[in-house]
Amino acid sequence: MLATVTLLEGPSLFAPFAAVRVEAECPAGAFSEDDVQRLLREFLLPALLPHLTLPLRDARFETAVAALANAFQDCAGTNDLPVLSERIENSRCRILLGYLDSGAATLALKTALDVTAALFALASGQRIDSTSIKGRIERTVQQMQLRQPDALARSLIRAARRRGISVRPLAPGSRVWLFGLGTRGVHFFEAANHFDAMTGARLARNKFLSNQLVTRLGFPGVRHGIAATPEAATRLAREIGYPLVVKPTAAGKGIGVTAFITHDVDLAIAFAEANRVAPGEVLVERHVAGDDHRIVVIGGKFAWAVRRSPAAVVGDGEHSILDLMQIENRCRAGSPVAEIGPGELTLDAEVHRVLASQGFSPGDVPAAGISVTLRRIANIARGGTLADCTAIVHPEVRDMAEAIARNFHLDVMGLDFMTPDVSKSWREVECAVLEVNATPGFSSDGRAAIILDAKFPGGSDGRIPAVVLVGASPAALAQVVTLCEAVGARVGHTDSASTFMAGRPRMKSPATLPKRVTALVVDTACEAVVIAATAQEIEAHGFPLARCDVALLGAGASIPAPVRRLIADCADTVHGLPGNGIADGEALAAIRAALAKAGFSQ
Repeated sequence: MLATVTLLEGPSLFAPFAAVRVEAECPAGAFSEDDVQRLLREFLLPALLPHLTLPLRDARFETAVAALANAFQDCAGTNDLPVLSERIENSRCRILLGYLDSGAATLALKTALDVTAALFALASGQRIDSTSIKGRIERTVQQMQLRQPDALARSLIRAARRRGISVRPLAPGSRVWLFGLGTRGVHFFEAANHFDAMTGARLARNKFLSNQLVTRLGFPGVRHGIAATPEAATRLAREIGYPLVVKPTAAGKGIGVTAFITHDVDLAIAFAEANRVAPGEVLVERHVAGDDHRIVVIGGKFAWAVRRSPAAVVGDGEHSILDLMQIENRCRAGSPVAEIGPGELTLDAEVHRVLASQGFSPGDVPAAGISVTLRRIANIARGGTLADCTAIVHPEVRDMAEAIARNFHLDVMGLDFMTPDVSKSWREVECAVLEVNATPGFSSDGRAAIILDAKFPGGSDGRIPAVVLVGASPAALAQVVTLCEAVGARVGHTDSASTFMAGRPRMKSPATLPKRVTALVVDTACEAVVIAATAQEIEAHGFPLARCDVALLGAGASIPAPVRRLIADCADTVHGLPGNGIADGEALAAIRAALAKAGFSQ
């Protein structure tokens, strides 16, 4: 299908948001909305696109393309990205798809165009290569799952939007996201960020090594050892004593973990499960009695704590255990925080064993009010539940968590702490630090806001001082750069000919406006950015930033009225340059004010 694709890096003449724009020929024919929906359901394999309920306001080609492209972007989870579609001529259409990763959005649009064209051809009686189309869908879904944010990143991004903090992929496909710009930018991977030391993250990945550091610091750890074989596990069991916990040395989300093992038969089964995850690296650990707590430290300070309970259902005297699990799963799926809350309850070999130990089978109907435990470990990914206990954590437990985070050099840390009473000091009760987590996870958008507050204090939106010159002379660009440097700011600046960061060149050859600006704002050395662009560049690529502090318009520059309106919408203040092309006192005062607000002043 003949189509043109353009990346709009910021608000543009076409949409008030960054978007991938496509203009394409529309196939002939008219079909009802029912026809389109039927073909989508029959042809697109709902298992590939769980978000396949496409709201179609009409049966136009561009409407179906836009809805399908958005569904592709959301196949790994809803991103709440805007999308617009319109018929610009009888046979041509325009679609604008908001994005987080422009490459993912481009792929989603191109696939949606081809799939929708195939559907319209199919509806008109033509033959199509359905195997090829379905393969294309599968490959696109795979790429979306790799390139789009995971559930925790989506929660952080929602919190960032409320604050006006920009978000972009640091390296597309890495799932490392840049929140903010330049020197105020922070790299996030899930809840972890670039202030976390690699050494601490390395230690945290290995439960045996992290336990050694915890105990060397004088805090309660666990008694355990590493077993490479079932025989070695049995020997450790004799030394340590039952009950035991068996787990891989390096794994998360409760994978391969079996708790409260009381005899050799279960030990052998547990060893085999852990060994599949970490061959030859299985921890055999003395079980610690108490409740499992996740204590979170952000920016060196205790942030929150939750008590975690193993997956369970409560009988009502009418439904079987299996029915109760399905009812609970439906409730969880409808929760506003379903993506980052407790995982689905599933029936597997572990659940069968835990039920049997209580005298139950999945088909039994427990009496009303009877709690039936499904798993021994309290991991949320395995269906466990949370209860906030932030307010009752003992000060010495808070101090312990902060000290461990400090000595692991982790800015964000989740401590798994087993204790019968978190309101008591770790010195008063039998307790133990079970694990140190460099990516602690969280369970609500409110927690995401706490994380962002620590990295963007005082309501900061993560912006740096930004000046955009349109149709201005090189002398005006040099004047603004000199002003910013005079107050001590490291300046990134660019025009169509060259790009510099703190006086050093970037970009080997001339590049598009979006590429030039990106090269500056992803650099954490950049404390202020000065961008010279032409009206034609802004028409083609959109405004270079979501917002800027000051826009300067060249004297006599040919700037169409729509571009002037776009600039006015995106700039806090707009000033025209006088006939000599040099910024006057009012414009310079506005730039100085923006620099002073960021902490730069003479």
